[in-house]
Amino acid sequence: MTKKQDRSFLSTITDDQAARVLTLLLEENPEMIPKAALIAKTLLSDVDEEEICNDVCAALSVLDVHDLWEESGRTRHGYVEPCEHSYEMMEDKIEPFLDEMERYLERKMVNDAHAYCRGIIRGICVYMSEEAGEFADWAVDNDDGLTYDVIERWKLKNKNPDIVADLEALREKCLKK
Repeated sequence: MTKKQDRSFLSTITDDQAARVLTLLLEENPEMIPKAALIAKTLLSDVDEEEICNDVCAALSVLDVHDLWEESGRTRHGYVEPCEHSYEMMEDKIEPFLDEMERYLERKMVNDAHAYCRGIIRGICVYMSEEAGEFADWAVDNDDGLTYDVIERWKLKNKNPDIVADLEALREKCLKK
């Protein structure tokens, strides 16, 4: 195969397959590990807070009040409070974002993690103030609780008082809108 054919072939593999290929390449060529790490860090840096905000808002926007009604109220296992269930539904949607924020912290990419966290907080607030529609009627104060939970999760991995103060100030500003 030519290089062009090889590139074309490689462009068809899945993310999981690409990860396996990279792992094998690095095992066979350990001298490439620093270069691969640098490329990965470059690709992952410069988190766009606005993009994260939009992504969080989009993830929450798929929540449907009809699903909430269907999954709450009287069930054969007891009573499910709609307001509490709306919180759980929102938590489920933001969990992947919180996991990614923590991965940035584990990578020691604190500035990018900070931007990611700010984006999550803003996304929750934008959703609740502009996008939630009927769902918001059952999600009263969820933005208050969820943004608090986001900051608490941050504090488990990073207690930098300046960043915590910034996140709390952002939270207060968002909640006042």
